Amino acid sequence: MTNPLRCAIIDDEFLAQELLKKYVRRVTSLELIATFDDAIIAFNQLPDLLPDVIFLDITMPELTGLEFLRAYPAPHPAVIMTTANPEHALDGFDLGVTDYLLKPISFERFLKAIGRAREKKTSAPLAGSLPEQKSLLPPVANPTLGAEFIYFKTDRKLEQVRVDDIVFAESLGDYLKIFLADRYLVVLLTMKKLVDTLPADRFLRVHRSCIIQLRHIQTLEGNTIHTSTGQTLVVGPNYRAPVREAVQKWLTV
Repeated sequence: MTNPLRCAIIDDEFLAQELLKKYVRRVTSLELIATFDDAIIAFNQLPDLLPDVIFLDITMPELTGLEFLRAYPAPHPAVIMTTANPEHALDGFDLGVTDYLLKPISFERFLKAIGRAREKKTSAPLAGSLPEQKSLLPPVANPTLGAEFIYFKTDRKLEQVRVDDIVFAESLGDYLKIFLADRYLVVLLTMKKLVDTLPADRFLRVHRSCIIQLRHIQTLEGNTIHTSTGQTLVVGPNYRAPVREAVQKWLTV
């Protein structure tokens, strides 16, 4: 039997602490070793406890989660950041964060984050095996599965994603947020590069900063798109006629 993952929680919100503690105790392969509501105390005590996973709140007084992470001695354990603001995900992108949990945190999403933390602990990085300057490789056909895949560079590794699983993507400055059915990726990539790489007959530009896969358009109401995964997108003024035409053609195929 493998050793349990040693977990520590750093969060100044009592209810958030209690929820994470409950989730950790539900999973027999996890062990809760410490809980802190003060990031400075945690910074002084935590390295000696040798955690495998840190649940780290971003917004805390005196020392924020990002400041804590920048100062924490390397190598870092797996860090799962918790936040009520999804925009904070970009702030920790270059700090090697394993995952982000958006409050309120569901148990299902908690388990997925633990899976990624476990993968980080058990996988050994292959130094020099990937070209650092490339954030995206062209789609390749997998003859075994008979499906198209695309590779995104995330957290210093290449992650394989089925093209069919991409719901939509939106640009955030120099980054793209790639929405899948159950999660999202943040990658250093331009919208133009993504558009040029994806199959043109399956993806539709609905805004200067947004592209969606046609099969994931649930409804089109006026200038609003509802995706198959429950998000709402607004069609840009310059894209309304092309979007309506493309959706009508798609429905008649």
